[in-house]
Amino acid sequence: MKLREFNIKTENLELGYAQSDLNLDIVEEYLCQELDVPQEYIKKLELLRDSLYVKLIDSARYFNEDWYVNMQRIA
Repeated sequence: MKLREFNIKTENLELGYAQSDLNLDIVEEYLCQELDVPQEYIKKLELLRDSLYVKLIDSARYFNEDWYVNMQRIA
């Protein structure tokens, strides 16, 4: 199934930060730098209590990309 919305537990992200130190800038940098998610494909990011909500743009061009597969794996 091709998802455009992900809820990722922050413990699944290998950030090296304590939960209390996380902010959207850190998480967005991780997504773009470490997972290679193109920033222009991120429609919405929300840092929740112990998870990250990611909504991608409505484009089907990325479903076979490595970064998309990795997002599915950690979600």
